[in-house]
Amino acid sequence: MRSDTLRTIPGHMSEQLTRSLPASRPRIGFGTVLILALAASLVAWVLIDRNEQTASPMPAATPSAETPLSAEGPRIVTVDGLSALSGLRGRPVYWAGARPDAVYEVTEHADGRVYVRYLRSGTELGSLQPDFLTVATYPRPDAYADIEAAAKRPGAITVKLPAGLAVYDEARSTSVYLAYRGSTEQVEVYSPSAFEARRVVESGRVRPVP
Repeated sequence: MRSDTLRTIPGHMSEQLTRSLPASRPRIGFGTVLILALAASLVAWVLIDRNEQTASPMPAATPSAETPLSAEGPRIVTVDGLSALSGLRGRPVYWAGARPDAVYEVTEHADGRVYVRYLRSGTELGSLQPDFLTVATYPRPDAYADIEAAAKRPGAITVKLPAGLAVYDEARSTSVYLAYRGSTEQVEVYSPSAFEARRVVESGRVRPVP
């Protein structure tokens, strides 16, 4: 394991991205499925080590492209809509903060997973493009311990956060996982740009929707 000090990337991000909840039940596009598939592989990477170090197996809350999404997503919502969702769930939903010129697409799964994807204005819901910043919230009984365990895996790179810890696989650095001490929510920040994914995590903007 080794730790990296994340660098601030000069200039503005090439993509202004955001996600949200739609009121209807639109067709789930290949892009949404692809995002879930990417999340499945790396959440598995985070959880496997935790399982190996416990006496009894932990239930894996691992997303899968083969698992059908609930009727609650994907849909487009405002910031107020995201706040309302968090209130209805009675537990945090994480995001990377508000962004101008972005559309929030939210996919909510029946088992408690929530995906917030930052779309460019004018992008079709469930777009086929895997080009968007995504912040996923995964309920976990001991999220911080999962991240600590994953940090011990070969190829893991850790990032210390105020009251938290982030980790990513050096070979697949487009997804960064993090949790805060005492939290029951594990968070994934995905971007097609590994630099952006790490920059967003380092910025401290990954917090519960207010």
